[in-house]
Amino acid sequence: MSDFCPAQHKISFLMAAIFCAAFTLSAEIFFENPDIDSHNQVLFSVRHDLPGSPAYKTIFLGDAAKSGGAKILTCYPEKMEVLSGGAILQIRNRYGTARYATADATLAWIHRSDSVPAESIRLGPQSVSPDGKWLCYVRKTGIATGELILKNASTFTETMLDEHADFSFESVPVAWSPDSSTVVYEKNGEIYFCDPKAAFQQVQMTESFRKIGTGKISAVSWANNKTLIYIDHDVIYRVNANELYTRGMYAPMVGSGTVIGRLPIAFNSLEDHFFVNETVSKLIVLQGTHVISSYTLQSKGFAYLAADYSKPFTDIRGSVIGFNLYWAGNDSALLWVDLISNEDGSKCGTVYRLGTDLRQLSVIDSPGKPLLSPDGKSLAFSSGDSLYVYDIADWRNTGRLRGEKQISYAWNGNDTLYTGGISSVRAWKLTGEDKNAPRLLFLSTAKTAFWKNDTLIVAQDVSNDAAFYAYDMARNVWQKTLEADEKTIPQYKVQNGRFRVFVGSTANRLYNNSLYVRNLTGGVENKALFPATAVKTPARKRVVLAFDATDSADGLARILSVLGEYAVPATFFVNGEFIRRYPTESKQLAMSGYECASMFFTNADLTGKGFVVDEDFIRRGLARNEDEFYGLTGKELSLFWHAPHYRVTEKMKKAGTDSGYRYVDCGKWSLDTQTFEQAISQKENYLTASEIISYYAEYAQDTTIIPVTTGISKGSRSDYLYDKLDLLITALWDAGFEIVPIRLFI
Repeated sequence: MSDFCPAQHKISFLMAAIFCAAFTLSAEIFFENPDIDSHNQVLFSVRHDLPGSPAYKTIFLGDAAKSGGAKILTCYPEKMEVLSGGAILQIRNRYGTARYATADATLAWIHRSDSVPAESIRLGPQSVSPDGKWLCYVRKTGIATGELILKNASTFTETMLDEHADFSFESVPVAWSPDSSTVVYEKNGEIYFCDPKAAFQQVQMTESFRKIGTGKISAVSWANNKTLIYIDHDVIYRVNANELYTRGMYAPMVGSGTVIGRLPIAFNSLEDHFFVNETVSKLIVLQGTHVISSYTLQSKGFAYLAADYSKPFTDIRGSVIGFNLYWAGNDSALLWVDLISNEDGSKCGTVYRLGTDLRQLSVIDSPGKPLLSPDGKSLAFSSGDSLYVYDIADWRNTGRLRGEKQISYAWNGNDTLYTGGISSVRAWKLTGEDKNAPRLLFLSTAKTAFWKNDTLIVAQDVSNDAAFYAYDMARNVWQKTLEADEKTIPQYKVQNGRFRVFVGSTANRLYNNSLYVRNLTGGVENKALFPATAVKTPARKRVVLAFDATDSADGLARILSVLGEYAVPATFFVNGEFIRRYPTESKQLAMSGYECASMFFTNADLTGKGFVVDEDFIRRGLARNEDEFYGLTGKELSLFWHAPHYRVTEKMKKAGTDSGYRYVDCGKWSLDTQTFEQAISQKENYLTASEIISYYAEYAQDTTIIPVTTGISKGSRSDYLYDKLDLLITALWDAGFEIVPIRLFI
């Protein structure tokens, strides 16, 4: 039994017995192909294949006579941003941040790790101003929180907008004006604006005078350079940019702007999103992932708006995990919908035209994130081994780059894309003679690298064995393409007169192996080139993720999306009420490949009054849940179970055991099922999703089972743990845990 005590409350997690041998997840960091020259310079590659982050090789150049400090020769584009009006391409990955200067075609690291990171690092987003002069990001200071930073992209100077911002892997809580003169940001449930120039010149007005209103960042949207739209509950305000300071100073007396209408249903900035066209004549509201409504805006007035279009949204291909909307004119918009497939749980997408009705335009398999051009006329997205560009107005394909899966991409103006592929980073001009011949900037990675004639570093393309590149040491790029011949066949040399290099085993469980240097003079001496990779580490602790599908499927699509992205095991406990309410989602679960277990046929508290709970009752309840699940999905539930709400007696457990089931005890109740209403009535401290994540990361022990609900049908919360599942997973990894299948210790 493990006892945890956050916020003066003692919470018990009853640990199940371990029935199997200890399990350790193998490290997936490999040192490969060392090649030493006569000057003791060692070429080698490091391959990362960790869940939750991209798998790729990085080529290094080290010195056999020195420990660490190796130079990175390839630059994998996990994230890319265009800065300084297109003069700089910023590339970020697990090793740090590099910048490619277009003026002299050079690549330089402005920040990088001196080691080989063992953690499965996923990078947070950065929000860059349209002119590329400023950027905002949340710098993590806690497990799920950080500092919201405004940064000058050229001078690297920073100022803090919010000391206690929520961290997200998907977005930064800011909205830039199209002319980059103003950034709107969220802080403590309030919305403020900031002039970047004034902030760094220290002439900015006090924050209390820069308040726009209450809500999340989704409650505001820029229509154009001069107009900001803000929705407070059901009232829609138009705020002129040149009046922001005046409105901020006198908001208590004059309000937040000019009222231009009221919504018939209140806008929930925690879940809803809205979009307004440039002329402020049309407003489209997305309520959660369920309802799409389009309204014609009035010039002013408190009258309720009548919907031009309002319907619940469904897609037969799968469950919605996200929307994007792009205006194709004043009365027409393009709706991009991200889905989790009902067939196999994979990601897919559908594109619709939204006007007076909703019309399907395209179906996209395994889509990358869509990216709008600066002029709002073109949309770039990846699918398979291609990068596509479509004209938004008529949804016409205007460009396709084939042959390389794209990891990231960024617009430089309206006619050029920087394409970050698994092999290379290139500049793709969409017009003119270079349309079909994108220019190579540098290599993302390489199949291998080796010395040619002890003077030239050569790399072999990861997707084309016949393609080779030569390294330009001065500019840190790979530009010269070599013809394949017998001289470009890798010939690895592992020793010279002073040293021998080799890959050997390590006691560090975070690495699969280590790269060693043996001194051949002055006595035998073996040292790891990166000493930390050879340091013995203890076995990692293990946890299980148990998802409770009780009577709501609100978070299921999000959960399946994150689990697939991070490639972690999980068990879903399915209640009979869930099966009956959500047959489509139950089938989706069965087809997703995750283990499905039983949570009995009813959602009632079996320890409460009104039930005669004997062995026959438990046997029949488990059997009924099995039969309903099988009848619907054609799949069997596994022989794990737990009672609804984890409320159980020893008699119930024994009855389940006699039926062939193993009981999973995660505690008497789940932390993320607590609602505001329960906290008030039971006089308990309410825990936000971020606080729950911090709690688990700090107090979980080896063999802890962590329950997460797929949704709550009654009551309300400020946020939900399933929406921050990615933060929970990474927090557990950072705390030294492995996430393992439940069968390993139940």
